[in-house]
Amino acid sequence: MRDDLEAGVSRPPRPRSDRGSALVLVLVLVTVGGLIALGLLEYTRAVIASRPALHDRNASTEAVKSATRMAISMQRDVGPRECFSNSTSWTLGGFTVNTTCSTLSSYDTGNGRLGLVLTAHGGSDRSADLPVWSTGVAGDIHVETGTPTTPSGRTRLAGQWTSTTNTWSSVVGDSTDGTSWNYPRLPQVPSFERPGSQATIGGCQVYFPGRYLGTTPLTLSGGDHYFASGVYYFERPIVIGAGARVVFGEGRFAGCAVDAQAAYASTAPRSHEITGKGATLLLGSSATLTVQESSVRFNRRASTSTTRGSEGVAIRSVNFGRSDSAVTVPSDIVLLADGSTVPVASHSVIPSPNAPAAVYRTSTLGPTGWIVDIRLNGTSSVNRVLVDGYVFVPNSALRVSSTTSTWALSLPNGVVSTSVAFSLPSAPSTTSDFVVGVRSETLQRRVAIVSTATADGRSAKSTAIVEVNADRSYAINYWVLDS
Repeated sequence: MRDDLEAGVSRPPRPRSDRGSALVLVLVLVTVGGLIALGLLEYTRAVIASRPALHDRNASTEAVKSATRMAISMQRDVGPRECFSNSTSWTLGGFTVNTTCSTLSSYDTGNGRLGLVLTAHGGSDRSADLPVWSTGVAGDIHVETGTPTTPSGRTRLAGQWTSTTNTWSSVVGDSTDGTSWNYPRLPQVPSFERPGSQATIGGCQVYFPGRYLGTTPLTLSGGDHYFASGVYYFERPIVIGAGARVVFGEGRFAGCAVDAQAAYASTAPRSHEITGKGATLLLGSSATLTVQESSVRFNRRASTSTTRGSEGVAIRSVNFGRSDSAVTVPSDIVLLADGSTVPVASHSVIPSPNAPAAVYRTSTLGPTGWIVDIRLNGTSSVNRVLVDGYVFVPNSALRVSSTTSTWALSLPNGVVSTSVAFSLPSAPSTTSDFVVGVRSETLQRRVAIVSTATADGRSAKSTAIVEVNADRSYAINYWVLDS
């Protein structure tokens, strides 16, 4: 070394030893990790101590879900007339589940309608008389007694006749307050023309919503027939006879087919126009409805946005306006899908590019003609007409006749016509088989179903909002679980 220094060469300093520094890092990491683990253990202990066991929570949640399913099923079976129960309890999976049902809203038939409105000028209280063996019209009555220049009427409210200056057109349609009424609107005209039955399912002849034009009657002689749900516009007469069994629309009355079968039938039109539930029959031009010894049932119309004017209407005539010594009828207004309206005479629909416009034509039936003519002279169970919807034919008359007692007639949602003629010398075998007017019935109810169960002091809760219809169909608007 001395020689090196003397030679002017320096040696690098000896490096310090880092032995033991890794141990310090390990100790720091272990300390920090221990603190974290201790915190996690303390958190876990607190959670376990303050919450029930996971399997208990899952079991209580499943219990309230099962209770809600049971409640929905029971509500569907009861229908819309009331809640299946205000409060009930079940033992499910070892838990006591308490379930409550409360009504949020409901919709009734009639909705403030008068049971019978007669539109022909010069009527009297006697104009609304029904057969002597019957209990009379269900609901209130209005009879037009004046003239076009001096309008007046007689209204029977709560069994008492009073004179009024109100015209019949101011007291028809639905009412929310019993003092003002909304004159019924037409739905927009169906787009596509139909020739008649366009599908066969087994022995069932199927018809599709649309326009049935021409002058040759559409005759249904015997057999089973189903008119799929939607709006039907006829300019040709429709004649149902020879024991035919006919159902208009899907609903409480079962037909020989359902809408889904009709829509997917091999020969169904591509644009089948099946909408909503139930059916509305619109009569324009020279169209009439004649039923002879057959079974005809109309399911109440539940519309969609594109057919809103058809809501609750079963049979309706189309009117461009009329005023003479016999009857005064306002011009109809068409309710469009967007909620706006247009006069019927200027309304049209273009079904497809370059196709001619689809339009309405006014009913040509006069006040003394029979736009609806029902003859129930048969002797079998098909001798019936049950119309679950509004019959609104203010320009013409309605007639029902029978020579037997084996018949049934139900018009429970209101009738508007120039006059009614009931040639029914014999009461039906079952008194309840004759109904004319407005019979109050709940068509839809919206309910809240709440189910709760307790596990170790904590509750599991299920809340469902359910709509139930008269045909037992239902919809779950909302369902949430909280546990």
